[in-house]
Amino acid sequence: MPLRNRRIKKKNQSKKFLKLGINLGTLLLLLIVLGFFYSGIDRLFYNDGINIEYPDLGALITQTQYEKNTGHKIQVEIWNGCGIPKLAQMYTNFLRSEGIDVLASANADNFDYLKTIILHHRGAIERALTVADIMKIDKNSIIEDHDDNLFFDLTLILGEDYLLLPSYRDALMHQQPF
Repeated sequence: MPLRNRRIKKKNQSKKFLKLGINLGTLLLLLIVLGFFYSGIDRLFYNDGINIEYPDLGALITQTQYEKNTGHKIQVEIWNGCGIPKLAQMYTNFLRSEGIDVLASANADNFDYLKTIILHHRGAIERALTVADIMKIDKNSIIEDHDDNLFFDLTLILGEDYLLLPSYRDALMHQQPF
């Protein structure tokens, strides 16, 4: 057999193997796609054996006694009135762990607040008393400041006496490391 015929025969054989490989690869991909399609149809229409139960996330959220009694979540903003960095954030984390809805924390208009106070803006006074109990501060630190236009029920202003607050040790546990 001449050399030219052998080369042509070899090329034809290699083309046959290439076509066979392409056909087998295509068949394999087609089977995989059909398997996914079948699995999807099976899950959509014939979802027998899978029982999906979602946890009650409401049970995981801490509630204050006031909220349990009235159904109202106390909404608070916290102001840092003494200039200590991250103090408002630390108390934000603490009060949230106690079931209070802290919606904002920021610096106060000045850092000259000597005493920690609670400004009561709207709603029942029991809201302020609940926060005072959690903060373990004197009820005389609650100041009536009725303003129904404010979004918050209360404003907690942390003063220079923050180290003397009985709740400071509890709040310190909620300090972020950095």
